[in-house]
Amino acid sequence: HMGYVLLGFSAIGNGINFSIAALNGSALQMFTHGTITGLSFLTVGLIYDRTHTRDIHKLGSLTNKMPIIAVFFMISGLASLGLPGLSGFVSEIIIFMGTFKIFPIYTIISAFGVVLAAGYILWMIQRSLFGKNKLLNKDQPYKYEELSDGTLLDLLPAFILTIPIFLIGIWPRFFLSLFDLGIKEIIK
Repeated sequence: HMGYVLLGFSAIGNGINFSIAALNGSALQMFTHGTITGLSFLTVGLIYDRTHTRDIHKLGSLTNKMPIIAVFFMISGLASLGLPGLSGFVSEIIIFMGTFKIFPIYTIISAFGVVLAAGYILWMIQRSLFGKNKLLNKDQPYKYEELSDGTLLDLLPAFILTIPIFLIGIWPRFFLSLFDLGIKEIIK
């Protein structure tokens, strides 16, 4: 995702043909990356706290035992892969639209990154949350039957991080107007 930021920032170094949209998209991408990654790390931490493993092959069927944590984990994954209606899509599409006229080949190559991200993120979500829990044997680092969902104290930060993910996805103009003030000062 930081590669998309660099692609957008490269539009400023192209002299007279720079793109304000690409710079706004880069600024928005940095903010959305922070919220999405923060939510991802939080939910992975909550899962690890309960299962004592980060190994996807030792997870599975977690939605049955941790449905609310699973929802926040899915939101972070889907926002990260650029699902329309979430902040990751908005920032990426603005960068791509802003850089296409300046760097069409690099933009097309970068857009394939979205496809790759979708592949590995959906693979991870399916195996860890919906896949069969295969660890009913003795090497399991946790007892599946004893897993529990997050407490209010666990889930409050996840809820707070989710708000801008949806708000930017639904109403990006408000956030872009805030970033636009700084971008105009940079390009003076």
